[in-house]
This record gives sequence, structure tokens and C-alpha cells, in this order.
Amino acid sequence: MKPVHFSIFFILLLLSWCLNAHAEELTVVYPEVKAPYDKIFQQITRGIKSEFIGTVHHVKLPRKFNAKIQSNKITTNKVIALGKRGLRIAKQLYKFKPVVVGALPIKPNGISGVSLMADPNILFETLHELAPEVTAITVLYSPASEWIIAEAKIKANARGLTLNHIAVDNIKAAVVAYNKIFEGNNLDKMAIWLPLDPITANERIIIPTILEKAWENKMVVFSSKPTHAKRGALFSALPDNELLGQQLARLINNINYKSRPSTVKTLETIKLAVNLRTAAHLGFDYDSNERSGFALTFPN
Repeated sequence: MKPVHFSIFFILLLLSWCLNAHAEELTVVYPEVKAPYDKIFQQITRGIKSEFIGTVHHVKLPRKFNAKIQSNKITTNKVIALGKRGLRIAKQLYKFKPVVVGALPIKPNGISGVSLMADPNILFETLHELAPEVTAITVLYSPASEWIIAEAKIKANARGLTLNHIAVDNIKAAVVAYNKIFEGNNLDKMAIWLPLDPITANERIIIPTILEKAWENKMVVFSSKPTHAKRGALFSALPDNELLGQQLARLINNINYKSRPSTVKTLETIKLAVNLRTAAHLGFDYDSNERSGFALTFPN
């Protein structure tokens, strides 16, 4: 081998050794579930693997497990925990190593992650595209979704929208506040935003009433929860699971687990579910080009 060739070979070998010596390792923990629900976690983990530079290990969590014992088995320096079962693992580890949580509607609570709450800017952009006459948005929130309101107000103002935000502590207060909204004027210029909130978007009491009254008053409702479009909201946000995985991978690389408060991000990318029957009732007609951008439409 010629000296120059040997030198190049040696440099490449050295670089390869250095890269391998500093290769990152990551463990992804997620629930063991049956089809078709397992597809969600397959898509998220595929996104993680495509973005994370290093070795990715997978741990599937059964329905019953000891969180402390399972956590002690994880030897990698970084961990991405998915779903409620993953959150149990995250609670054991987040004070000792970089951990992020995903596939849950989390809020800042000491553990970093990506919430299933869609970025308000994306929701407001979609609202403008699908219901351009709307100029004001009303959102009711409880402590569960309060963390997103300040950011939402800034992003609404930047788009020339007025965001009316009303704090409530219980379902009774939410019912009273919603009733006042429907007693107001210019409802055709206003939209109700339903965040991921167990009180202000309560499935049993609030949602049926809101959607019925919105239909009667020809008022736009949009939601951060995927199933609400099927039930009658104009549109709702669907997570793009693979891109969520990529977002989680980027976040884990930038987490300083010793810092407080935690870093909680909203979904950077979403898919749309749109109710075409509601759209027609409101006087909106979307052409084939617009419809091609909808991931789901209802009625089917």
C-alpha cells in the first residue's frame, strides 16, 4: 500500500473508531398492545429511529409490570417513554438521565416531552384556511390546559385573531360559560376551540352539548382531539405519528435533565380530520385540491 493511501486509510479508520466510541444509545419504552393499536407505536418508533443517530433499543411493556424493576433494567443514557405505561417508567428515571415522554396529552410537570396538543399556530392557520370569516376564537381551559394559553394568545394575535380565554375549575362552571357564549352575538364570526382538557372538553357532558348548539347556531368548532371531527366539529387535529417520533428524537438530544422547569413541546406537524357535512351546513365548500390535504373526512 502506498504511503498516501495508508494515511487516508488510517484517518478513515480513526474517524470510524471515534464515531463508534461516542455512538449514542437510546431505549424506547412503549405499551405492548394488539393490532391495530400497535401501528401507532410502530410509526412513532420508526420516526425515532430515522432521526436518532445511534443505536435504538425497544422495550415493550405488558399491562402489568413493576416500574421500578423494569426501570433498573434500562442501561442506556437516554430514554423515550410512550403512553401511560411509558410514563410510569419515565417517573422512575427522569431525575437521573435524559428522558422525554410522548403519545400523551402531557403538561409541564417536571418531565420533558411532546404533548399530543397541537401547536396553536397550526390550528389557527388551518382555521383561517377552512373558515376564513372567523375573526375571534373562544377557548375554555382548566389547570390541565392552562400551560398552552399564553402561547396561543400570542400566536392568535399574530394572525389578527382575537382569543377569548376563560378559566374554569369544574364542569358546572364550563357549562355556564359555554351557555353565555351561545347567547352572544356574531357567532358566525366566532369559533370555539376545544383543547385537550378533561373538563372543558368533557366527552360525556360538554362535547354533545357544544356540538349540538354549535350546529343550531351555525358556529365553527375545532378541536385538538382526533375523534371530535367525526362527532361534528368542523375539524380536529391528528398526530402524524412518524413525525412525532422524529420530534421526540430531536428533543431527547437537547434535553438537560438537570434543568428545571421541564421542556414540553406541542405537536409541530399534524394531519387533519374534517367533517364535510358540518362544512356544508356552515356554507363551506372545499375543492378537490383542498380535500386532498385532509387525512380523514366524515361522513365516510
